[in-house]
Amino acid sequence: MLRIFNFRVGNRLYSVKAAKKDAKKYTDTINLPKTKFPNRLTAAKREEQERLNKIAVSYAYQEQRLAEKGKPTFVLHDGPPYANGQLHMGHAVNKILKDITLRQRVAHGQQVNYIPGWDCHGLPIELKATSTAPGQSAQEIRQKSRAFALETIKSQKEEFSSWGILANWQKDNIYMTFQPEFIVNQLQMFYNLYEKGLVYRDLKPVYWSPSSRTALAEAELEYDANHISPSVYVRFALNPNSFDIQDKQIYALVWTTTPWTLPSNQAICYNASLEYVLVRLSDRNQDELYLMASALMADFEANTQLKCEIVQHLSRESLSKLSYNHPIDKEQSNLPFFDASHVQDSKGTGLVHTAPAHGPEDFLVSLTQKIPVKCFVNEEGTYTTEAPDFLRGKSVLDQGNSLILDRIAEDVVHSSKLEHSYPIDWRTKKPVIIRASEQWFINTEKLKSPAADALEQVEIYPRANAEASKKALLTQLQKRPYWCISRQRAWGVPIPVLYSRESGKVVLNTALIEHLCNLLRKEGSIDFWWVKSVEELVPEHLLRELHHEAKDLVKGTDILDIWFDSGSTWSAVLGKDKIADLYLEGYDQFTGWFQSSLLMSIAARECAPYKALFVHGFTVDEKGYKMSKSLGNVISPKQITKKYGTDALRWWVASHGTQHMSITVSDKLLQQAAENLSKIRGTLRYLKGVIGEKQSGENLTRTSDKSYLNRYLLSQLVEFESEVEKLYQAYEYNRVVACVQNFIANQVSAVYVHLIKDRLYCGDDLELLAIRQTLTHCYQQLCKSLWPIVPFLVEESWSYYDTTGGAFHEQIVRTKPEWQDTKATEVINAAFDVKRLINQQAGDVNTWHLAVTIKGKESGQLHLLRELHSSLGESVSNSELCEILQVGSITLLQSNNSDLDIALSKLQTSLCPRCRRYGLEDEQETCRRCSDVMEAKN
Repeated sequence: MLRIFNFRVGNRLYSVKAAKKDAKKYTDTINLPKTKFPNRLTAAKREEQERLNKIAVSYAYQEQRLAEKGKPTFVLHDGPPYANGQLHMGHAVNKILKDITLRQRVAHGQQVNYIPGWDCHGLPIELKATSTAPGQSAQEIRQKSRAFALETIKSQKEEFSSWGILANWQKDNIYMTFQPEFIVNQLQMFYNLYEKGLVYRDLKPVYWSPSSRTALAEAELEYDANHISPSVYVRFALNPNSFDIQDKQIYALVWTTTPWTLPSNQAICYNASLEYVLVRLSDRNQDELYLMASALMADFEANTQLKCEIVQHLSRESLSKLSYNHPIDKEQSNLPFFDASHVQDSKGTGLVHTAPAHGPEDFLVSLTQKIPVKCFVNEEGTYTTEAPDFLRGKSVLDQGNSLILDRIAEDVVHSSKLEHSYPIDWRTKKPVIIRASEQWFINTEKLKSPAADALEQVEIYPRANAEASKKALLTQLQKRPYWCISRQRAWGVPIPVLYSRESGKVVLNTALIEHLCNLLRKEGSIDFWWVKSVEELVPEHLLRELHHEAKDLVKGTDILDIWFDSGSTWSAVLGKDKIADLYLEGYDQFTGWFQSSLLMSIAARECAPYKALFVHGFTVDEKGYKMSKSLGNVISPKQITKKYGTDALRWWVASHGTQHMSITVSDKLLQQAAENLSKIRGTLRYLKGVIGEKQSGENLTRTSDKSYLNRYLLSQLVEFESEVEKLYQAYEYNRVVACVQNFIANQVSAVYVHLIKDRLYCGDDLELLAIRQTLTHCYQQLCKSLWPIVPFLVEESWSYYDTTGGAFHEQIVRTKPEWQDTKATEVINAAFDVKRLINQQAGDVNTWHLAVTIKGKESGQLHLLRELHSSLGESVSNSELCEILQVGSITLLQSNNSDLDIALSKLQTSLCPRCRRYGLEDEQETCRRCSDVMEAKN
């Protein structure tokens, strides 16, 4: 415990001796920090390019240098962005988080493997490339799409490089999904999965986009929360003799929001576990009875304002014997009822209109019950010539609902509108439908269980959201019914199959795949699939092997889903046996790349393609709104780098990109990032000014320096390095930022630099050397902790330290275990306890005017203070304890009191005009210490 007593300093503390007139200037004799490192970045473009070049070559350098160190290479597999436009803030968050991850590994001596990639196929690129000239041939579409993608990749690559992204840009070591070897790998994987029975072709209902004229996977859907659909209760006339009720017409009551599917109706489903009743409706013909589930009567009444009167309860078995008439096609007069578990009592009537061509559950019923799948809708979303006359050529979404409701008006019991969430095409933003068609699928049912087991072994970051993220990924995986991998477009990888012209059966073998792969390698693109005829494509010996003639075969026109492209990147880029240490993407990839890569890897080699996942959020404006051109709230990375600099953008990403799923972008936060960097720049500049330039053969081993403050800072550096490394390893980059700022503000600036200023500015050469050695270690350690986040600033600063042209990325910076100094920490903390109390009592007084007497037991805190002030019972002014407490003199006395007693008194002397610390004796111009130092320099 500390206490103050006998405080005899008055409110006005002044020296009793007047200052000498015309005081001599001592500025030239003081060791002021000197550096050419500018306080603000005003470098010319040439200098910026030089730093960029240093960063550009750092990837190749770490490959060569660290390959021999024995540590396993850290593999971060790049999720490929679409090559379809300008980069936005989402790209900046993603790429910079990846870069910080890579750089922190390199800074800690580990080699990294990172090959940037681009997703080059798909409708977004095709639409942009062909928007000015519709109606082109497949070959023209492919040529324009390829040119568009290449131009976009060039632009994006230059901007990624300008952000300092660590990659081998010099050798253009990137991957693109239209590269020949990438496609070769894809074709081989397709065939391997086909051979395993995991890839197959079938007629199934799939999400279909009329606006894009192609099938869509679940990951290619968005949802319009405010979509308006008709909400219609329709009656289906049951056949006579279904019930033992005379002179009554009985109807099955069905609720639907898709009247356009009624022409394809083939059954009504019910659930045998529910109770069903016949009811009479108010305001309707009383000779009409309606069949529905009793549990949904109240819901029906609330929605229609029609009251229900129960006439009869039905046995569960009786429904299986019912049949009904089709509401549109009167020739279908004996359609069945089927028991089905997907019928629930949560909404509707407990009876479900079943059209196998337009619903997954409906389709499963058709497989079980062997009923036909009738699809009257073509690729454009219009009714075919097989549809009823009044519908042919009409759009199902724009006209189908109203035309059908008009036709069956007398069978519509109630009609209203329903606002609900509805799937839309993520590219065109227009509604999709479910439509049965011949497509290629991956059998996800066989993959779900092993995929879920593999996910249990995957680490997920950030840790705070790990459980929720893993649950979301597992939920999305289990919800996936099947994966449709075929698309009806031109710009993509063709599904490499031939079909029998007569039967439509698949014609495929290993030799055909290898022939196509060899042809692809030879020609440099797969465009030949669209250009060559079957006769030109398949040589005679292959036709004999396939047991077909060329005239009997047709080429497939489908391409592979782009999620098949990107889902196979681990195989094409890393190699078939390598597993990535990390995938790092936004949380939308739970239904996208995370999942497609997992399923493809499980299918091909029965393991996950990644050991860990890092999941980040999405950028929003300061009001929380998603950034969009329509809202006018878009801020581009180019705007930010031009106004604040690239490092400010990177600092903002590190500060805000890891802890929240909504990442706020605002001028306020970016300005704050720039200001924080300005302070850090000032600290590096000050340290650089103290330590000077790196000397050839510089020896930074500790001298016989006994300064506890130096030992204390070195010990703090060990703890700082450990904490920063731990936070980097946990991907908590926001906490790295906070840790660095806290260390600079407190341990470096407020403590060490503040307390050693007297020794630094006015001390002798040995003291200055010890400080320079200590601060050089501090400077290097700060560079190491900052380099992953702000490499431009660090490399710029380092160029003023190492003037030989060496770059920071060529350094190995590590603290030494022997710097860990528990004793120094205890001693300095004991002095800080005393200092806090003195500062509280001294107020605004210049503490160098104070004489301090400290009494205490030798076995207590006094023992620690004596490490800094060895004399006992004698007033001393030049001890390290005086330096830390920043007082004129200290006297340590022993007492029997276990608490420290501290007394303050005023010194009656003027302070040295050079150091403003020590008192002057007699008529001296400077204190003895300053006189000795100046004499030694002369």
